[in-house]
Amino acid sequence: MKVAVDARPLLAKETSGIPEYVGFLIDALTTAHPEVEWQLFYSSWREKPWQWEWLGERPNVSWFPLKCPNKLINAAAWLIDQPKLDKYCPADLWLLPHFNFTPLSGKTPAVLTIHDLSFLRQPEFFSWRRRFWHASLHLSRLVNLAKKIVTISESTKRDIIELLGVPEDKITVIYSAVARQFQPLARGDQQLIDCHHKYNLPQRFILSLATCEPRKNLVSVIEAYNLLRRRRTNYDDCQLIIVGGHGWRQGLARKVWQGSPYREDIRWLGYLPAEDLPALCNLASVVVYPSFYEGFGLPVLEAMSCGRPVITSAVTALPEVGDGAALLIDPADVNALARSIEQVLANEELAKELSRQGLKWAQQFSWEKTAQEYWQILAG
Repeated sequence: MKVAVDARPLLAKETSGIPEYVGFLIDALTTAHPEVEWQLFYSSWREKPWQWEWLGERPNVSWFPLKCPNKLINAAAWLIDQPKLDKYCPADLWLLPHFNFTPLSGKTPAVLTIHDLSFLRQPEFFSWRRRFWHASLHLSRLVNLAKKIVTISESTKRDIIELLGVPEDKITVIYSAVARQFQPLARGDQQLIDCHHKYNLPQRFILSLATCEPRKNLVSVIEAYNLLRRRRTNYDDCQLIIVGGHGWRQGLARKVWQGSPYREDIRWLGYLPAEDLPALCNLASVVVYPSFYEGFGLPVLEAMSCGRPVITSAVTALPEVGDGAALLIDPADVNALARSIEQVLANEELAKELSRQGLKWAQQFSWEKTAQEYWQILAG
C-alpha cells in the first residue's frame, strides 16, 4: 500500500501547533506501519522541511518534492483548480493532515483533517488577509472530495456539521497528543535547573502559553494578574510569564501590559525552543489558558502531562481536554480568572489535586493511540 501525505505544514519555521501535529502524526504512523510506503509531499522553490528531514531516513518513507513556489501553486489551485496533486504524486490514498490549497482529481481516496473552524465561527479574530486566505481555499470542495473527515474534538465535529453541512457519519473524532518530553520532572533534575537559570525564573510564577493574538485572550490574563496583585500584597514575588510567538493585533495585549502598575513582573519570553517547554511547564505554579476558541487546546494537555494545575475556558473544545481535571472559567470574566488563580496559589491541596487529576487524565493520550485510530480510517 502506498500513502501520500501532504507534509507542507512541515515547511514552517516554528514547530508548534499544526506543524508539530503533522510531524508527530507522520512519525507515529510510519513507525507503526513499516509495511506501508509513505510518500511525504511538499512544494517549495528553495525551502526544505529541515527540522523533519530525519523522517525520510526510514526505509519506508520518502520525500516527494514539487519544485515550485507555493504562491504559484496556491494561485493556480484557486483560479483553475490545478495541478492535480494526486496525479503528480500517485498513491493508493492521500492523507491531508491539515487543509491547504490542495487540488485533487477525485479519483484517489483522500482523508482530510480539520483542526478547527474558528475562522468561520469567530471571523472577528482574524485579519482580512487571513479571512481572504481561508475563503480562497475552497474548503467545501475539499470536504466533498474527501472520503472521510478527521477532527480533533467533538466541539469541532459539531462545527463541521453545522457550518459545512457534512454528514455526521463522515466525521471521526481522533484526539491529539503531546510530545513524550512533556512529563513530570523530579526536583533537582538538570533540565529544571538549566531552564530556571536560562530564563531567570522566580520560585513561583503563573505561566501563559499562547500566541499573542486576540483569540488567545492575553488581555484578560494580564488584567486578571493586575486584580490578583491588587487584592493580595503577598503575591509580589509571583510573576506572570508569557510564552508564545507574535500574532495579529498583538498591540492590544501590549497596551494593557504597558498600562499595568505591575508590568515589571509581567515578562514576555516570546517564542521558545520546543525543548525548553517541558521544564518551563514543570516549574510553573499554575498554567492559564483562557482562550475564546480552540479546536483542541494542546497547551492544556501539555501542562497536565507535566503534572501542573491548569485554569482554562469552559467553551469550545477546552472542557473536553480539561474533562474535570482543570478549573474552567468564562473567558470573558476577568474576575473569575483572577479568583481561580488565587484559589490555586493559596490552596496547596487544591493545586495538588488538580495536578494529580490532570496527570492521570493526560496519560490517556498518546501518539501511538492517535496513529492507531488514524490507521483504522486509512485502511478501512
